Formats: sequence, structure tokens, C-alpha cells
Amino acid sequence: MRGGAVFLAFFLLFTLASLAVPAPLFPGSMIHALLGLPVDAYAPLVSALTNGITYGLVVWLVFVFATRRLDESGVSDYRNRKGQGQRVSKRRAVKQ
Repeated sequence: MRGGAVFLAFFLLFTLASLAVPAPLFPGSMIHALLGLPVDAYAPLVSALTNGITYGLVVWLVFVFATRRLDESGVSDYRNRKGQGQRVSKRRAVKQ
């Protein structure tokens, strides 16, 4: 679930950034040459969608591998053990 949210966030970020920035970004700028598509009014949209999908997948893969690595190392077990090792505060007797 978190992976899907990460992909969607970065897909939107890179798609909108590709539309907003007038400079061509790789790999979206090369998609027309590789597929032999004519450069027309839809060229910036195709380029932006290609960039969004590509960079969204790259960030998603990094997120998935980092999450798995942290799960294997036991960092995620902190939540499970959080309540077990804490001291229970004892009431002190008040001397009068």
C-alpha cells in the first residue's frame, strides 16, 4: 500500500515537472526518436508521461528494496518490542 502511494506521488511529481520544465529530460525526450513518432502537439505529454512512469518506477524500486533491507535487519521490530522493554514507573512512598 505504501509502495503504491510512493509510486503515485513521484509519478505525479515527475510528470508535472516534465510538463513545467521546458528542457527535455531523459528518457522522455528520446521516446519519439526510438519509436519513430512524429513530433506534434502531443509530444510534450508523451514525454512527460514517459518520464513520470520511468522515474516513478525507479523511486518505487528503491523504496521496495530499502524497505525489505530494513525489515531483514530488524529495524522494523522496534515497534513490536517497544512496549515490552520499558520500565514501569513505580509509585514512591511519600514520607511524612
